[in-house]
Amino acid sequence: MNEQANASMHLLKIPATSANLGAGFDTAGLALELYNELFFCPAEALQIELAEPNPRIPLDSSNMIYAAAKRTADLAGRALPPFYMKQYNHIPMTSGMGSSAACIVGGILIADTLLNLWLSKKQMLDIATQIEGHPDNVAPAIYGGLCINQNNEGNITTLQIPVEGDIAVCIAYPSFALSTKQSRQALPTKVTMADAVHNLSCMSFLTAAFYTQNYALLPQALDDRLHQPYRKHLIPGYDEVASAAQTLGAYGTCLSGAGPSMLCFVKASELSSFAEAFSREIHKIPGDWIAIPSLINKHGATLEEAVQ
Repeated sequence: MNEQANASMHLLKIPATSANLGAGFDTAGLALELYNELFFCPAEALQIELAEPNPRIPLDSSNMIYAAAKRTADLAGRALPPFYMKQYNHIPMTSGMGSSAACIVGGILIADTLLNLWLSKKQMLDIATQIEGHPDNVAPAIYGGLCINQNNEGNITTLQIPVEGDIAVCIAYPSFALSTKQSRQALPTKVTMADAVHNLSCMSFLTAAFYTQNYALLPQALDDRLHQPYRKHLIPGYDEVASAAQTLGAYGTCLSGAGPSMLCFVKASELSSFAEAFSREIHKIPGDWIAIPSLINKHGATLEEAVQ
């Protein structure tokens, strides 16, 4: 990157996200303190580097981050200038932790910075939702915290709920992958009125738990009937992981996004000890499960000048 030596280098940090959160299917999303990092600056030609080689990530204009930046520039009626970018991908792909959303939000922010678009967060959300198809991951990646989202015929509304109090998460992450497409294909095209009403009531408990910091309500909030019962058979060890978390005192466990990762809500004050014990237990379950403890990200993606 010699030709970039005199260019102003920027650092983007985009958080991992967990969507659905039990009953909030395609509605709720939470930002985590696990990040993809992107270093970028103007350049004479597009140049993409990876901190660690990954044959699944293209290094040309088909790169998801570049594609999102190009889409943002096109929507603004501007030409996207070439840039240098180095990706540090700490969010596992096809894991249910919002790796695609992080790429999309990263691309939007790169275009916003290089073109001085000064996009609002709402404008970024609209663009990101157009690309992603749903707001439940991209919203918390932009805003941080817990986001409750509504997509009313393309009109996106997001309510950010600041996350306070003694709450954190521990992610159970297996060695096997599960694509969102495969996970969505397991879902029914229709559900019963009883199941729909049940999820509405549980979603009310989810928002109440975070607004009041009464996290003892989370077991009711995570009791989903719309997607998890149909997806769990795609995830070997699902019941065993949930049982281990409950035994160790977690508030509750749900799928993280489309899976295969699982999200356990725990007390932040007990996160370290829980993660240590949980790691030992899930390591016994087939699937090479590991525990990833995380606090809640409260501010979304950040941009700063990189120290060179």
